[in-house]
Amino acid sequence: MIMFLSVVMFQSTANSETELRNYKPINLAKGAFLKAISLRDISTSLVKAGDIQYFINPEDVFVGESNIIPKNSIYLGEVEEVIEAVEGINAAMKIKIYKVITPDKREFSMDAYIYRNGSIMIGGDLAEVAYYTRMAHYPGTWKYGALQFVPTSIRAQGRPTVIKTGDEVTIIINSDMSIFAPVK
Repeated sequence: MIMFLSVVMFQSTANSETELRNYKPINLAKGAFLKAISLRDISTSLVKAGDIQYFINPEDVFVGESNIIPKNSIYLGEVEEVIEAVEGINAAMKIKIYKVITPDKREFSMDAYIYRNGSIMIGGDLAEVAYYTRMAHYPGTWKYGALQFVPTSIRAQGRPTVIKTGDEVTIIINSDMSIFAPVK
């Protein structure tokens, strides 16, 4: 019995080494930008930390002549943090991408975040101004001033942040990613 198991283990090891000979590792560098499209609405009012989100790759990603992430690959992400809306500030969330699944069912680990408006924190911007006050302005050589509305520092209640179905988002890779591509 022991002899049989050792022969089976040797054959499986030999087969896996033989299969890997037809593939070469290709690195996707840290800081690379990838496009993705949201497959459903992601709203800070509905999601919570730990929820899984799906994004689709709209176009082939090439490194040199190798197509490392084919079109229609799925990016799997997890909502890492949700910050509720408060008076004056809109809600925010952070989504970490941890895996990519190609159409031929190959899976690769990934360390990346959804990136929007210069930050990995999606939302969190100032809410709309709630009140305006009237103030006289005297532009240039005008003898009489003009009455204009000027925003006050009072802000409205923040709103939920939403990534809508079909919205294009940007993914930024946090660490080098190795993908095994077939040798041509």
